[in-house]
Amino acid sequence: MKDNVAPFTAKKTYLIIGLAFIAQMLIAILASFLIFRPFSDAEKLKQLVSVITPAGAFLLMYVPRVIGVIAFWLIVRAIPFKRQPGSKMGFGTILQLFFIMYAFSSVANIIGIGMNMLSPAGTQTPTDQISGMISTGNIGGFIIVLMLAPVFEELVFRKMLLDRTAGFGETNAILFSAICFGLFHENLTQSLYTFGIGLILGYVYIKTRNVFVTMIMHFVFNFMGTSAMYVLPMMEKGGRSPALIAVVALIMCAMVVSNVLGIIFLIKWIRNKKFVLNNNTEHCIQKKDVFKTIYLSASVVVFFALCLFSIVASLFNIKVF
Repeated sequence: MKDNVAPFTAKKTYLIIGLAFIAQMLIAILASFLIFRPFSDAEKLKQLVSVITPAGAFLLMYVPRVIGVIAFWLIVRAIPFKRQPGSKMGFGTILQLFFIMYAFSSVANIIGIGMNMLSPAGTQTPTDQISGMISTGNIGGFIIVLMLAPVFEELVFRKMLLDRTAGFGETNAILFSAICFGLFHENLTQSLYTFGIGLILGYVYIKTRNVFVTMIMHFVFNFMGTSAMYVLPMMEKGGRSPALIAVVALIMCAMVVSNVLGIIFLIKWIRNKKFVLNNNTEHCIQKKDVFKTIYLSASVVVFFALCLFSIVASLFNIKVF
């Protein structure tokens, strides 16, 4: 995109982005339905996994997401934007922000789990069942979830989205991106903690304009979460070797230390007012117009409604397909 192209208005930009999210969501749902419809029965799904391996099945889960991302990109690429240079962010600063992100997500995760416990048990979809199969010590699925999620999610929610909205106010752009990132997961627990992740990753991207930095942070976060998901089922199957126990202990210690450091650094950053953003750009949305321009945009309202319906459906065992 050329730097000298005049930007769209904020209203038009957010309208197109909302349409892109709707297209991404509906196309991914349709693709998933067409792919997994023949395997809606649990036994047929197990046969599929036995043929293509759990890692292959999990990779198949990402096909609808990839198609959805392509649809999103084809729509938002029409939005002109001015490329902004990033600033260097030291390793120590990135590390502190990572710990803040981890602590924030841990608190949100606990709240989400508690709220989920109050709801009726949801029906598992084919993709949910495949995820369950993956979280039984399968190294292939472990690697795939580590690599693919950070790449696709950072490209959409940081690179593509923030590049096109930061000019209307960096705070507005980060908050909107984080909300979309959370709702996109269509699961109450994940929506809450990914919102927190989205805030920090959005801040890092706005400052550095380097999507590879946020990909690495996302990768490390997923590694800390999925490593436990990979190792613990191995212990449940009878694996009690000293090496495995040591790995589990190391993972748990890392989680505790990360949460403690995250709380300490968050307090430090708030006290020192280190979260600095540029909200005085030429095209920045006036405070009184933010909600109307962004969150009352017709396409954004529809996208949020679709995501919220999906979350409620999972909570109250409403099977759409």
